[in-house]
Order: sequence, then structure tokens, then C-alpha cells
Amino acid sequence: MKRPNFFISGAPRCGTTALYTYLSEHPRIFMSEVKELNYFASDFPNVQKIDFKTVDDYLQVFEKAGEQHLAVGEASPFYLFSSVAFGNMHKYDPKSKVILTLRNPVEFIQSYHQLNLSLLREDEHNLARAWDLQDARRQGRNIPKSARQAELLLYGEVGKFGQYVERLFEIFPREQVKIFLFDDLRADTRGVYEQTLSFLEVPSDGRSQFPQINANFENRSQLLAKLFHPPQPVYRFFMKTISLFGVDFMKKVSLVYNRIERLNTTRASRTNLDPALRARMLEHFGPDIEKLAGLLGRDLSTWLGK
Repeated sequence: MKRPNFFISGAPRCGTTALYTYLSEHPRIFMSEVKELNYFASDFPNVQKIDFKTVDDYLQVFEKAGEQHLAVGEASPFYLFSSVAFGNMHKYDPKSKVILTLRNPVEFIQSYHQLNLSLLREDEHNLARAWDLQDARRQGRNIPKSARQAELLLYGEVGKFGQYVERLFEIFPREQVKIFLFDDLRADTRGVYEQTLSFLEVPSDGRSQFPQINANFENRSQLLAKLFHPPQPVYRFFMKTISLFGVDFMKKVSLVYNRIERLNTTRASRTNLDPALRARMLEHFGPDIEKLAGLLGRDLSTWLGK
């Protein structure tokens, strides 16, 4: 059986879904049919789409990978925020490769907040008020009923990409890590795609069309959204129940669930960010942006508004 040897590990709303989609269509690459397995993020059990009990359960997801596949991977953006995922990943395979896509944290938080609203993991529609709720949420208060992991609502923490990249570099050699910026993906999608293939040591397939994937969205029906994203106790009971039927059944349920859920979404326009909140966020993220710039050896002054 072919085993996964690379991981698209973060961050959400930074192009991970697009990269996952493009790579999954390459004939020499196998991507897990279920995105966001989050297997290695054992500290985030509530975001796992399949209840894996053993590593063999996890590897079963890749059973369709064949000898023609030179690279086998999965995409779980929450790996970036997990305190144990990269260590678990390295223990699983020290030679595995890690891909990250990152963006200006202020833009990321705005898009990520909208995503959380659509998934009912956030119930405060005003981003400034959601930002101000962080202290309360650290103490376990004001947590939305459908939130999977309360830690993932701490917007000031999840946007500190520099600290996560620093942790990654302490575990994996830099030559096994490829980091792209959302700006790069947006400006030269084909170039990023070809660089990814080179990093994975997979020949180019000559792809030239790169349709936009996973733009901002909102729910068509709030009633259906509540059905798809029930309160956490209901979700855990559902997962525990379907886990009784094995990994293959859970995979099929997840695929059907994702397809139906997509039918309930429609594109949404992004609202303008309040200048005062932008200033607060830039002040908060400034030191971490400078740290990330140093780690990547890139000028990120435009992220700071310079």
C-alpha cells in the first residue's frame, strides 16, 4: 500500500483548497478523497472528519493510491495550529514533506471569520466584537454551540503565522518544507503549481487552466446549515455512531455530506474592514509578521501597510 508522503498543512482560507484541488487532478499524484482529515492533530479531536483508532485506519484512506502515483498526500489546514501535529507527522515519517500557504494575517482573519460564520462555528457577526471576545473564550465563555475547538476562535493567536512556522522549522528540515504566500498563488497560480510539482518530484502535466476555488461563501439556507453543523454534543454522538461501521463507511458519509453541503452555499462578497480594527490588528500582528519575514527571507512590509 502506498503511504502519504506529503501534507498540505495550513493555513485555512489561504489557498489550501485550491492547491489540493489542482494536485488531486494530476495523474501522478494521489490526494485523499476526504479533505481535512486532521489525523495528526490529536489535540484537536473535534475537527477530525473520520474517527481514526489506529494508524492502519488512517492509511486505509489511501488504499486507492497505486504504483502510478509518485506522490501521495492530504490537506488538513488545522495542522498548522496544532501543538502536536508536526511532531506526530515527523514521527510517522521523518522524510515526509510539508506545504504551507499563508497570507496577510489581517486578510486571513477577515476571511476566516466569515468561514466560521458560514460553518456556524462563530455566532458573532461583527468581527470587532468577535475579536474582543477572545479573553472570554479563553476562559470557556461565549463559545458557540457548534464550535468544534474553542482554541480556533482565538483570532489573535491563529493569525500568528510566524510562531507556527518557527515551530515547524524546529521539527522538519527546511528542505522538506515549501511555503507559498497567497499573494504568490493569486499573482502566478501556474508558477506556484509548477514549483509544487518540482518540490514533490513529480513531472509537469502541462496544466494551464486554474479556475478559482473556494471563494468566500455564505449559506443559502440557515435551516440546512444548522442541520449540517449541529451543536458539538450532537456532532460527537453522530461521529461515534458512524465510527461503528468502520473507516470506509465514514469516508463515504463524509464525501456525501460535503457534496450536499456545497449545494447549500453561494458566493458572498467581502465587507470592508473597519479602519480602526485594521489598525488594532496590524499592531497586534506586527511583531509576528516581522518574525515570519525573517524566517522566510522575504519582505513583508506591504502587510504592515508600509
